[in-house]
Amino acid sequence: MPTVIERISAAEADAEALRKNASEAARSAEAAAEDEAAASLKIAREEAKAGLALAAAMAEKEAGAEAARILERRRAEAAELLAKAEKNLPAAADLITETILFKL
Repeated sequence: MPTVIERISAAEADAEALRKNASEAARSAEAAAEDEAAASLKIAREEAKAGLALAAAMAEKEAGAEAARILERRRAEAAELLAKAEKNLPAAADLITETILFKL
């Protein structure tokens, strides 16, 4: 039968082995958590970049559509003004002619 000192020494050795195993397990778990966090961060960044690119593309498309609507509206306004000007052209020409003839 082992002596009390031998049992204490054995218990101390077991405790030291348990402490080492626990310390190694903690370091391993910490490293795994850091790796997982880094991978999650990388995925989140990639998803954010993709989301930004999609949002930018959608905004650009909407801006292009709005620009096309504005351009079409301005073209219609210009055509309307041109039609009014052409309609008034004979009267304007008559007015100019009369003004010149009366001044001579």
